[in-house]
Amino acid sequence: MATIDHTAPRALTRATLLRAAPLLVVGLVLTFTADHSARTGLLALGALGAVSAMVLGGSALRLPAGEALRSLHAGLAVIAGITGLVSLARSDAGLPFLLLVVSGYAVLSGAWELVWGIRRRGAHAFARDAVVVGTGTLALAVIVAVIDEPVAVVGFLGAYAIVVGVFLVIAALSLTGGASQKEHSPS
Repeated sequence: MATIDHTAPRALTRATLLRAAPLLVVGLVLTFTADHSARTGLLALGALGAVSAMVLGGSALRLPAGEALRSLHAGLAVIAGITGLVSLARSDAGLPFLLLVVSGYAVLSGAWELVWGIRRRGAHAFARDAVVVGTGTLALAVIVAVIDEPVAVVGFLGAYAIVVGVFLVIAALSLTGGASQKEHSPS
């Protein structure tokens, strides 16, 4: 079994923090918006997908060539970009389409992240966090599969965005903390 590299470069921490930003913004907007219609959900998911695709794609390009997080962010950027474009293009499509797009996004991105984290368990500092985020994203797909009310779907989308956004901020800070603890520990 490989050992975990506890040296969290600034690029890894910055990429994780940048990834959290659109989730937190969309989650807060949905929380404080009175309109929880399917259209609002599609517009919010579209904005989240479009901005996340840019952030994830940009961070994938800025990460060092050998950094495994590049593949995670590149894959998530593609999934988020397609989700964003489809959601914005069909924002008037209604509840069935919202359910389809949210669950499709959650299954694809959740599975991508979960598999990435499992495959890099013990070898990458972000692997455990990826397993948690992937599992939480797949849980969103399960929840959406049993809901047929737009207010609940949009509410769960907002809650998901806030929970994952906060979790990513904590993950980024713990990556930084782990690196500084190693630097200050006696050799």
